[in-house]
Amino acid sequence: MKWTSIGITLGLCALSVFAQIPDADKLKCRLCNNANGLVDCSTLTICDNRTEECYTDQVITPTFEIVYRSGCRARQQCEGSSVQVGKRQADGELIACSRCCAKDDDCNERLCGLQATLVNISQCYFCDSAHSDQGDVTDPEDCITMTTCDVDQACFGQNKYHPGQPTSFRYGCFNFEMCRVLMKTAFDDLARCENGGDSCGTDNSGVCNVCCRGGGCNYGDCHVIRNQLYDQYKNNGVFDLDTLESKSGGTTQSPGGK
Repeated sequence: MKWTSIGITLGLCALSVFAQIPDADKLKCRLCNNANGLVDCSTLTICDNRTEECYTDQVITPTFEIVYRSGCRARQQCEGSSVQVGKRQADGELIACSRCCAKDDDCNERLCGLQATLVNISQCYFCDSAHSDQGDVTDPEDCITMTTCDVDQACFGQNKYHPGQPTSFRYGCFNFEMCRVLMKTAFDDLARCENGGDSCGTDNSGVCNVCCRGGGCNYGDCHVIRNQLYDQYKNNGVFDLDTLESKSGGTTQSPGGK
């Protein structure tokens, strides 16, 4: 996708606004307009938790289609119930449901019936200079785009190190079978090093890769995710190397540490 000068300006303005919000007050919320389901609502935005909450509206259009609108809404507006639920709007639309939340990041992904339109949809963070609208980032917090991977793919995360430059993070989807080989090899290496292997010197490759399956499981620093998954695999069997999924109770980093 080619960025226009207007798109670049808007993007820089958004980053400037986000930068003004203290990290402790950043709340990530789903952002979409007229989405048919969660699969179409694949972008996150950063709200100011001091004055805003995440929201989702379920709207019935004049053509009797159900669509969802999500994003940030002023706390005062959420608490005041200013949205006219059940009342036909001037444009012929009917707001069937309107709800807000602020308990944690992405809390509005299931409000008002917003849900995946297909069974077992797994969304992954998606920031990749070569393929996505949002490129590599130097802070995982800056990746606010998600995508739905194909059934033969898994979520993928990568750290890249460049001499004299900040670490960059890349997120997206990767071939599932190759991911299984990647994770098995990574776990074998971690086990060998843990047991005092003599071939565990400094990693000079300048890159770290990790794969998993599960909503947003590829968020964060590759080394941290990989170590968490290895701990789940080794100590309590929560992570499955065949499916690349963590069973109930196994978690990786949550956005913003929340």
